[in-house]
Order: sequence, then C-alpha cells, then structure tokens
Amino acid sequence: MSISSVGPSSSYAYAGVSASTSSPIGEPTAKDEFLKFQSKSPAEKMRAMILAKLGVTEEQVKAMSTEDRKKIEDKIKDMIKQQVQNDIGKKGQKGLVADILA
Repeated sequence: MSISSVGPSSSYAYAGVSASTSSPIGEPTAKDEFLKFQSKSPAEKMRAMILAKLGVTEEQVKAMSTEDRKKIEDKIKDMIKQQVQNDIGKKGQKGLVADILA
C-alpha cells in the first residue's frame, strides 16, 4: 500500500460529492452568491437590497441614460432617508441596540 499525496488538495471529494465552489456548467452556486454578498460593505448591501426592491440590477443602472440614472439614484437616497427615519422612530423597540449607559 502506498500513499501518493499527503496534505490538503484543491478539491475534496467524498462519496462522489465535490466541494468545488462552482457548478459543473460554470454558473455560480448559491454558496458563491452568498459569499459574494457577504463580502460587501454594509452600504453596498443596503444599496443592493434597495435595487432589488426596485427590480433593477447594478448593471442596469450603469447602462441607463444620465437622466434615468439620476432619477434612480435620487430614489435610492429617498429610500435610505426613509429607512433611517423609520429606525430612529423605533426607539421603544427592544433588541436593536444595546444601551451601555443604562
């Protein structure tokens, strides 16, 4: 009996299950999408969620005319302001922020 290699390899397989990070046809997996989203800053995540609510992708925004892009950017700003105001209005809600001075 001989061991051909020792140590970690680039791809692990157990019972025919591969641990690769992309599907066999080259499309991103759910894990890839999750890791990509989690690597974003909080501001980028907020923007992505607002764009999703509006039904627009970042690529679509980039392809818009200057007028349309300004309209969508203004809409995003308004939605962020509304979200901040809603969060401030929830002072009585418990579990959101710890008051360390109390």
